[in-house]
Amino acid sequence: MGILIEKTQDCPYVNFSDEGILEIEGRSITEDPFTFWQPLLEWVEGYCQKPSPNTQVIIFLEYSNSSSNKYISEIFRKLEEIHGVKTQVSVKWRHEIEDDAILQLGHDFASIFELPFEFIGVDVEKERFKKVKIRSKKTGTEAIISYRYWDAIVRNGHGDEYQILQEFS
Repeated sequence: MGILIEKTQDCPYVNFSDEGILEIEGRSITEDPFTFWQPLLEWVEGYCQKPSPNTQVIIFLEYSNSSSNKYISEIFRKLEEIHGVKTQVSVKWRHEIEDDAILQLGHDFASIFELPFEFIGVDVEKERFKKVKIRSKKTGTEAIISYRYWDAIVRNGHGDEYQILQEFS
């Protein structure tokens, strides 16, 4: 069973799924990092026992304090141990185009761990307004949703249940 945590002012959105998607997005400045991060680390330890053949880590941080970075580092360490042995791990490190500090943090992690990192600059203002019109293949119902919501549907393995009718910028 995966973990889904909604984003707050101090804690990031987290979506860890047994299908091999581990996503962290937002700001991590919690005053009690142990309470937030320890269950995530324990979930990763369990996942590493029986991982999906492919594991994709998607990180998109606004800000992360040093305590949070230590836990993220531990998550990477656990994944590095099974990379190429039990699963193929890939890391997509997303960052705001102008955010050199978060980009550098990603490069620091990439230099420490032997995991393939891909760095993706994101124009946040442009992404915020992106929408998609979809149709359910099952019911025929149509909806216009945010691209972020569509991305979550796909990441959770339900993308093939819908047809994209139109994309809006």
